[in-house]
Formats: sequence, C-alpha cells, structure tokens
Amino acid sequence: MAERSYKLESAAALDSALHNVSDNREFLSAVVGVLSKSNLLQWRAYWSMSPRGDGDLDEIAAAIRKLAEAAKGPANGHAQALSDFVETWMAAVPKGQRDHARQIGEFLLMHLSPDEGIYIRHSVREDLWREGYGTSFPGSSSLADIYSKELQFMRDVRRAFGERGLAPRDMIDVQSALWIIHNFKADENSKPASALLSRDVVEGAMDAYDLYRKSQHHSEIFDSFGEPRDYWVRSTRDRQNRVYPSKPIIGFILDKTVLNGGWGQKGDAAARLHNSGFIIVDQDDRPLAPPDQYDHLLRGRARAQLCAANYYIEPAKESGAAEVSIRAGDLKTVLGLGERTPTICAALEDEHLQRLTNVRAPSRSNPEDSRNTIFTFQLPADEEHHAMNHEALVPLPSATNLILYGPPGTGKTYATAWEAVRLCLGETAAEPLRNDRDALMNEYRRLAGEGRIEFVTFHQSMSYEEFVEGLRPDTGEDSDLEITESSTGFRLKPHDGVFKRISERARLDAGQGDTPGRLDRSARVFKVALGRRHTQEDRVRFGLENSLIHVGWGGDIDWSDERYDELSEILTEWRARKEPEANGHNGNVVITWSLRSDMQVGDYVVVSDGRDRIRAFGRVTGEYFYEADASFHPHRRRVEWIWHDKAGIERSRIYPNPFRQHSVYKLDQSLVDWDELETLVPAINAPSTGQGARDHVLIIDEVNRANISKVFGELITLLEPDKRLGMTNEIRLTLPYSKKSFGVPANLHIIGTMNTADRSIALLDTALRRRFTFRELMPAPTVLAADIEGINLQKLLRTINERIEYLFDREHQIGHAYFTNCATRDDVEAVMRHKIIPLLAEYFYEDWSKVAAILGDTKQDNPRFLVREDLNAPEGMEIDSFAGARQRWRVKPERDGDGNGGFDFAEFEA
Repeated sequence: MAERSYKLESAAALDSALHNVSDNREFLSAVVGVLSKSNLLQWRAYWSMSPRGDGDLDEIAAAIRKLAEAAKGPANGHAQALSDFVETWMAAVPKGQRDHARQIGEFLLMHLSPDEGIYIRHSVREDLWREGYGTSFPGSSSLADIYSKELQFMRDVRRAFGERGLAPRDMIDVQSALWIIHNFKADENSKPASALLSRDVVEGAMDAYDLYRKSQHHSEIFDSFGEPRDYWVRSTRDRQNRVYPSKPIIGFILDKTVLNGGWGQKGDAAARLHNSGFIIVDQDDRPLAPPDQYDHLLRGRARAQLCAANYYIEPAKESGAAEVSIRAGDLKTVLGLGERTPTICAALEDEHLQRLTNVRAPSRSNPEDSRNTIFTFQLPADEEHHAMNHEALVPLPSATNLILYGPPGTGKTYATAWEAVRLCLGETAAEPLRNDRDALMNEYRRLAGEGRIEFVTFHQSMSYEEFVEGLRPDTGEDSDLEITESSTGFRLKPHDGVFKRISERARLDAGQGDTPGRLDRSARVFKVALGRRHTQEDRVRFGLENSLIHVGWGGDIDWSDERYDELSEILTEWRARKEPEANGHNGNVVITWSLRSDMQVGDYVVVSDGRDRIRAFGRVTGEYFYEADASFHPHRRRVEWIWHDKAGIERSRIYPNPFRQHSVYKLDQSLVDWDELETLVPAINAPSTGQGARDHVLIIDEVNRANISKVFGELITLLEPDKRLGMTNEIRLTLPYSKKSFGVPANLHIIGTMNTADRSIALLDTALRRRFTFRELMPAPTVLAADIEGINLQKLLRTINERIEYLFDREHQIGHAYFTNCATRDDVEAVMRHKIIPLLAEYFYEDWSKVAAILGDTKQDNPRFLVREDLNAPEGMEIDSFAGARQRWRVKPERDGDGNGGFDFAEFEA
C-alpha cells in the first residue's frame, strides 16, 4: 500500500503541475522533482534533463509537455506520442539512450493516465510474456508498435485478474503486481542470484580452480565451461594468477555446468559476483564498467562497502594487521567503481560497514569528501578477534550426512529411526533400544515431540521455498490494526521451511539447561512509544526508572474488566462513553486493545526513539492496570528492562522497517533479527552453536524423488561437515528472501532414504553424492521365520528375489519388511495377494507372463498363484486375423468356506 500511495502522490503532483504551470521549463522542473523521488527510474535515466544535464532543456521541456497532454487524451494516441517523444529526446540529448527516453515517457503515461497508461520494465515484460505465451516478446523496429503490444498484454493481465476476483483498480496496481511476481517468482535462478556470496566461498572456488589447473581435480565441473573468454573476477588475495573466469567460479559454487557468464540477468555469473562485492575485469585485470541499463546490478553505497570489505578490510585482518587505511580515490580508481567520491566517502564511514566487517568507526584525514580523504580502521587484535569467535576454537563433532538406499521393503524407514535416536542420545544410551522396536519408536516420538527430529518426504514438486524459505501471502502482523482507513490485499512474507527451522533449533539449542539470558523466540515483540522525542523526555525516563510502559490513549476508562479481552467490547464501550461514531480503527480502541489484551506476559517490548532508533528493550512481567491518580498516561503494564541506553541504537540493527507512529503495535516477528537482539542482553554469551548443544536430526524420505538443485539451491555447499558453523571452513550465506545470514550448525545430522526401484542411484544429483555417505540396505531373508504354518518365508523371499534379479535387476528385489508382521498362513497370503503381486505387475508393466515366471506359474500344470486361461474369439472375429492364441491371466481367488481357492505354497514348504 505504501508503494501505491507514493505513486498516487507522484501522479497528483504531475497532474497539478500540468494544469497550474504554463511555462514548459517549470513543468519540466516539476517532472524532474517527481522522478527524483521515485524508485522506478535510476537518476542516470533522467539526468540529461536535470538542471545540470547535457540535454537541450527547451526541446526536452516542450516534448515532455506535449507527451503529458497526450497522456490525458485518448489511449489510442499514447503509443505514437511516446514514439515522438523518444525521437525528440534522441535529437536533444548527446549520446542519448532510447531506453532512458522510453522509461521517462512510460512513467508519465502511467502516472497521468493510470487507468490506461502503462510502465513495464523490459526484463519483466520478457519473462512474463514467455511464461504467458510460451514465446519471446515479438520484436519490432517501431516503438509505437512495441508499446501497443505491451498495452494489450497489460490489459489481458488486468482482465485475467478481474475474472479471478482480484480486480486491480488501475494499471498502477497491474504494474505493481507484475513487479512482485517477477521479483519473487519461485524459479531456481532467482534464489541464488539474490544471495550474497561470501568472500570465503568465492576464494574457496578460486582455490579449487587453481587445483584444477595443476591436477585436473574437479574437472567434471570446470571442463564443461571450455576456454575462458569475456568476464573475469579479481581475487581479493595475493595469488600468482589473480584473475579467474567468472563462469567456472560460480559454476563450482552452485554445482552447475551450464551458466551464463555476463551481466544480463541477476543469475548470470558476472552479475552474481558484482552484487557480492567483487571486481569484474578483463583477462588483463582491467576493471569492466557494469552496463547502465541493468537495474539488478548493485550500485552506490552498498556496492562500495562490499568492495571495501572484500579487498581491503578482510585481507588486512587475515594478515594480522593492526589497522588498514583506505583512500577514497583508491577505492574508486583501483577497483573501477563508478560511484561518485562523496558516495564512497559516505560508504566508508557508514555504520553498516562497521557491522559488516566487525570494526569500529574509522578516523579521517585530509580534505573532507575528496579523492584524497583517508579512512583508517583499527582492526581487532588477535585475542579480541578470537574472543568474538570463540565458538570456532572449540572442536565440535563432525556432522553425519547419510543416505540409506535399497529396494522397497528393506527397512530403510525403520533404520532411519534407529540412526536418528542413536545420533540424538549417543551410542551407549541408544544401544538397549536397538532390538526393542516399541521402545525405540517411543523414544523416536519423544525426540520428535521435542523438536530434535524432523521428518520430511521429498516429491517431484518439492521446492526451495518449501524446504529452506519462501514467500507466502500474508496480511501482515505489522499492519493488522491500522488506525487509518482499512485496505484490502496482501503482501508476500518470508516463511521458514523445515530445513531452516530445524537448523535454527539446533543452532540455538541450549543443551540440558537454559543459556542465561537467552530470549524466547516464540514470544512477540511490540513497539512502544513512551513519549515524544526530546519534548517528553521526562515521561520516557519515568517509564525506564519505574519499570513501566504507559500510554495515554483510551481516555479515563479503566479497562481492567475481563470483558475487555475482546476488541469488540472495547469498541462498544468507547462508543457508549466517548465517541458514538468511532469505528474499529480508532486509535483509542486499537492501541488500548494492543496494550491491554493483545500484549501478553512474557512478550517483549522495544521503546522507540523516533522512527529509526531504539531506546530500550524489555520483557512484559505484569498485566494491564489503570493508575487513576497518574498525572499522565494512566494505562500501564509492568516491564523488566533488559537493556536501555539514552543514546540508543539504530532500529535497522533489529528491525528493517521504520517504526510507525502508533504508540503500541506488534512487530512482524519474521522480520525481527533475534541474533542481533540478543546482543543487547547483558547476561548472555551464547555462541552460534552452544557448547553442550544437543544433536538434532533431519530425516528426508525419498530424497531422490526431488530436484536436489532446485530444493537446496545455494545451500548445498553448507551441508559439508567442514563448512558447518563452528568448523574450520565455516560458511554463511545471506538467504534470498529474509536477507538474513544463515549457516548449518554442526549438531544437525541429515539422514535420507532412497528407493532404488523408484530411481537409479546413478541419476542422483552429483552434488548430493559428493556430500553424503551411502549405505546399502538389501533384503535379509534370514530375519524372517523359517516356518509359518508350513511356509518357509526365508525360502519364499530368496526364491522370488533370485528370479527378479535374473529377469530385471537387483534394485527391484522384494524387501523382507513386507513379511515381518506375518504370523499365520493367511497373513502370508494377504501380503502376496495385496502387495507382492501388484508390485510385480507394476515392475513388469502388466506383463503377466513374467510375473508368472517370478512366482513359478509358467507351466500351469498346477497353478499356485496365477491362473492362465485361453480366450476364444468373440463372434464375428476370425481367429486367423490374429497371430497366436489370446490368453487371460488372473490371480487365484481367496480360499472359501469349503477350502477351495487360495494360494499353493508347496514350493516353499518348511
């Protein structure tokens, strides 16, 4: 809704200027002002028509005015008006770019005629056109023709939304919806492209490439890319060969052998490295400037900070230096950054860079914001550095990555239960349970109930979004009680998958006891304002000194009665006593309900200091109470303050969204950075994976049925035991949707099962095979009884499997688990009738002659399981018209009361 609001504000400003300003240059100035506030266009697109630009402003102003007037006219004239504007732009701007002019023109059309005018980025248009029509967007030399096709496409989309009950109000809504769909669509390429590649990960890939140069190690990946050609990446370390081809490096990281190498898409190799703070160069180590037309390429302050971290600060730390100095001009020139010097200076002294690299604020020397300004960072001493990372010094047990594979019915699922319990309890404690199935399964269920064991079954549609994290529609906890006008719709919100959930549980596990001061991450967090910034400092101090939170909304009514647990009762009372016309969005109603009813004992509160700072953090310890004699804010609750500081901290450390002005409201818990929040707790000293943390197990059944690359994405490398948190080669990645740092803890074990009859092990993803140990489970006839009412089950299973292996292969044998619960002859017959025979029919694609061969019924002198009958030709069909006799196979009927029917197990007598 916020995005739509500012677009409507832009539209109103443009419309007002169009009707109230007669001078073309004044109207041009208004347009530039609106464009500078929008996030749809980069400044490079409209710089030429700004006051300091290089375009002919009189020509551009007249063209802008003409296009704006056409935008208010009939929609069938928009396409030609846009084409005319672009031609004027190309003549009025030295080295003008048509796409910049098109973007400006479409921006005006959409904002001045929101019901018919459209704006759509070409990358979005191309992707969605291909998805909708299965072809590339039809090209044309005529911009008017292209715009007409785009307009028809947007109209079709709008109509499709309407037919499904999601009617957009105008083309602004359509543009916003398509941008969200494109930006977050669940395809394999979008996830890793959004993820930040750490310096260690990239340098590790370069180490692997060096090894490949010497010994051809990893040739299965590197050979596939052929001879390096266009795009190279500069190493951050001193190496004999400091430049590396971008495609093989990214291919190794992602376990891909097919990859684009350039900038065009955010998933391409050069784009991924660029957006992670690495310098893209040619083969001679000369920096390559990223193309202006690609909006997905990182620029500005964030890009400069990543480059400074990768090429200056982190290498200095590795060398043991006490400090590192960065000259602004060096960062700009040596690294080939296109950002302006003031931007680079601002990036180097920004607090985000300090958090990113774990260093203190730098000192400055030489002129302010010039190329010669030098920023000097003091680096942590060795002992300080180790103290902050002491968990890495404590040896942790190696994680287990195991896949149990074999034919169906060989006990793989039960074996995973034993392995999971053994890993959680330890070998000694689990040993008494090995041969006691009931006791083992009871312990398994207990551990699963504690959250230490998770079970998931892979399937063909399994995705990264289900397994790791994805986006789901949500109305949002952060906006569920708006005081302003209500609105409909939803937003996409990060949602944790099973792998991320159990990884975080394992990482945060406190062992047998609680870690002192550790926060309860299941509790909610509320933002509370105790008073206005600066002008009501006494009220803020009163709350902090007396362990209280207090609000003035709610009038002089005591809301303690239990009937006010319900929002509707608060509204009814407020209407009866104060405002008869009040609605459910009245601040006195919703803020009272948030403080009095929604907030619970045990929840947390952060005290805001304006929109972007936090003054205090605490835990709610008491119920709502009304202080009738209070000189201000009589509605109160008791709080135990965990931390408070008059100077405060940046809100962005804890929560990405600016605080709203509401005195009390619940934050979106999925956005709260709990790790950062715990740094405010004085008593806590919890490492990433606590010493004494208990083992956790994730069981993945049918692991070979999913597309492993699609499910694990960029996290496949993190599964390796030495890449786990706290290990020697620890790796963390930034997740694509939540943007949070993530690593796999060493106390999380992964056990998978694979049915070889379903899919050959040879087809399993190579990346998974390299990171897992495989253990085969084959049929074990000896675990079965030798005599079940005259049937030798061992002989029965062994004979069937010998015949299957001869006619088919060993991976399709029958497992012993099918028969383990058989106690009578009828049990054996039921298993053969309802499980084994249908399975054999599936194996041999209903070729019953082969099923009969497996069961020993080919001769048919004395049918045992199957009966073969000759079919006579129906009347009117000549026998000669068919080659050979026709036959029918059927399973023998069940035994009746007279003893007729049933299976003959004579071949397998005990």
